[in-house]
Amino acid sequence: MNTNNIKGKTKKSATIFSNDPQKPKSQISLSGLVKQYISVEPGSRVLFKGYAGDKIKKKLTITSLEEQPLKITNITSTVEDKIEYKLKTIEKGKEYSLEIKTRSGIKKSFTGKLVLKTNSPKKPQLDISVMGKVQSQIKVAPQFVYFGVIDTSKEGINPNSLKRTVMISNARGDGLTIEKIEPSDDWISTDTQTDQEGKKYSIVIKLDKNKLPKGKFEGKIKIHTKHKKTSEVADVIIEGKAI
Repeated sequence: MNTNNIKGKTKKSATIFSNDPQKPKSQISLSGLVKQYISVEPGSRVLFKGYAGDKIKKKLTITSLEEQPLKITNITSTVEDKIEYKLKTIEKGKEYSLEIKTRSGIKKSFTGKLVLKTNSPKKPQLDISVMGKVQSQIKVAPQFVYFGVIDTSKEGINPNSLKRTVMISNARGDGLTIEKIEPSDDWISTDTQTDQEGKKYSIVIKLDKNKLPKGKFEGKIKIHTKHKKTSEVADVIIEGKAI
């Protein structure tokens, strides 16, 4: 049993399959107490959750549960470009504080780990999982637009059937601007309406039935936005069928 990241009482079970016709399946269980040599609180998994460009800080307390004085001899990371860290001594040989911060300018989610080398013969290495979940502060709904079946030969087609509306908003604060909108094809055009200046906009997507390709069609619009110093691009997928 792998006891990494397990502490205290634990129980594991497994199912054994055999060719015994009277008992083709049986289950065994293993329980016990996993003793810690080094404690990491609040835990050895660190989650950073925020918006693009945020700097987020977490702090871990590392404590020796052995009589032998603990030394942390080295720290490395698989995501050096995403995080920075600093170790401080709280009580020499006994307790340490590890501060982990995200670096500036992170725009994408990431996963990695910190590896701490120690002088403990029973726990020579501590692995700390690190995950960064970056949320977009620009919300677009819906991100997929379906126009259904469009009869391009039909006279007097309802113009509303060739329109769909997408809402774009800022998840926090104001200062949102739409820099430009790029349609992927010449049969797509857009109109932008301001609902709340700097916060919320409506984008009306319109199709030109005379330019629509026959059969199933797929296109998209790219919405280029800016919030203060941060730029983001959102895609809206457009699908349907022209007959």
